[in-house]
Amino acid sequence: MKRHQRSIARSVGLGLCAALISGALPAQAEPSAAEKAAAEALFDGALDLMKQGRNAEACPRLEQSYRIDPGIGTLLYLAECYEKTGRTASAWATFRQAMSESRASGQAERSRKAQARAARLEPLLSKLNVSVAAEDAAIEGFSVRVDGKPLERPLFGIAMPRDPGEIAIEASAPGHETWTTTVKLGDSKAEANVEVPPLKKLAAPPTAPPEAPRSAASPAEPPAPPRSAAPSAESGGDTTRLLGLIVGGAGVVGLGVGTFFGVKAISKNGDAEDYCKGGSTCEDRRGVTLTEEASSAATVSNIAFGVGAAAAVGGAVLYFIVAPRQTSRVQVGPIVGARNVGLLVGGTFE
Repeated sequence: MKRHQRSIARSVGLGLCAALISGALPAQAEPSAAEKAAAEALFDGALDLMKQGRNAEACPRLEQSYRIDPGIGTLLYLAECYEKTGRTASAWATFRQAMSESRASGQAERSRKAQARAARLEPLLSKLNVSVAAEDAAIEGFSVRVDGKPLERPLFGIAMPRDPGEIAIEASAPGHETWTTTVKLGDSKAEANVEVPPLKKLAAPPTAPPEAPRSAASPAEPPAPPRSAAPSAESGGDTTRLLGLIVGGAGVVGLGVGTFFGVKAISKNGDAEDYCKGGSTCEDRRGVTLTEEASSAATVSNIAFGVGAAAAVGGAVLYFIVAPRQTSRVQVGPIVGARNVGLLVGGTFE
């Protein structure tokens, strides 16, 4: 099986710019050797099942393999598995994800193939359109769930690609009866339109009878406990500065982690070139593994740099600008382990 090598150095630079402009997603810890072995076993077993035509059994294995050790190759096979089992919307979305990740990692050929597969599926997508009554939308706490997952308000009245099959829809709001329905979405270009009617209000609970007037002989009610004093401005300053130190310290740790994984990505890419002669394709399994490890390290580096830079700036703003000054003694230090990073904060305020 051939896999194109990744252009790691270019990925690190472009990924850092993207993280600073659009924000970064939470980083995923690098899998251990045992986890990588499990992901490879799941991947190989899934391919064997697909060759036998047992795609329904193969898809969950590919999903688990990707969760353990994300790779573009796994993502492309997962999209193909979804397509073969009739889950056209899932296949379309996964091909688009593979296209985006391939483009970000410099794998132009894979990006073009994923884009072509997604474009071929798009005209065949079945869609679900859920609209709600204006009275419902005005209720505070009103929500709609599709197959148990929340449907965001901006998607009300929008035709959304969905996998064919039965779809459960539920609408609820505080103080109102819950409304449910089930629709069956057909294959290939089918469309289901669901209108959520105005929800019925629940019957009001009976009111408690008025309390009888207290007689003169009745014992007096105990005095209400004194209210605690509101926190002072100095206490608020302490909290704000402590938060600034924590955020800034996390930023420093993020920058350090980004540097570590950036160097690691470039190093692993160099090691992969020893197994993948020619620069464009790789026949050696070890080379493929090294390039995927390099890509994962590059992704972590990009994300850590973005989060670190943003946290460092935010911490400085909180500590030096937002919080009022006050004498304090605080110590902040990073904790870096084999598979995790953290921050140790301690000290006193006077």
